[in-house]
Amino acid sequence: MKVLTAFGVLAVSLAVGAGSARADTAVLIGDVGLGDAFQISLIDSSGVPVKHLDAGTYTLVVHGHSIHHNFHLSGPGVDVATPFAVGDQTFTITLSDGVYTFVCDPHHLTMRGAFTVGSVTAPPAGQLTASFAGGSKNALGPLAPPPPAGTYVITVHDRSAKDGFRIAGPGVSRSTSTRFTGTVKWTVTLRKGTYEYGSARFRKLRRFFTVYG
Repeated sequence: MKVLTAFGVLAVSLAVGAGSARADTAVLIGDVGLGDAFQISLIDSSGVPVKHLDAGTYTLVVHGHSIHHNFHLSGPGVDVATPFAVGDQTFTITLSDGVYTFVCDPHHLTMRGAFTVGSVTAPPAGQLTASFAGGSKNALGPLAPPPPAGTYVITVHDRSAKDGFRIAGPGVSRSTSTRFTGTVKWTVTLRKGTYEYGSARFRKLRRFFTVYG
């Protein structure tokens, strides 16, 4: 967990989407660093991004395009990684019920993805807590590390009777009223993009954080 000077604690969990692929797909294809870009992906043999798989044994083929990036897949019973090199690597992996992540090790905050396997269809929602007093005394720092896209429960402790807490960005626009004091909980879906959070009244008391896909 990361403790922020004015806006509490952020604990992130991996985000996954709907859709699944069966073990008889057999081949999974990873791709990383094309053109030295900060890009990483995992698709099945039909070209569909992997979000959910049946438990079973798969062949993982990774296309590495850069000496600056690698592809590291980990989860229950699996921990395989490519070298920092240009070329293809092939692994045989057996996936079990659970959540798996794939990242570029030195850039794991921005180059990452996740999928679920078997009976696990989605990880629990992440938790975001905002402690808000209002006024110029708030020292607002950046939200770090950048959270992944997914579902979050935001708990707001609003202690200001003259200001409110606000968060807005792709698909989200929530705020407490300026006269409200107390605690509220919102369940929101954060998407890839930039979000603004902080004072509902004073733009200069707001900050931003970025959600990666």
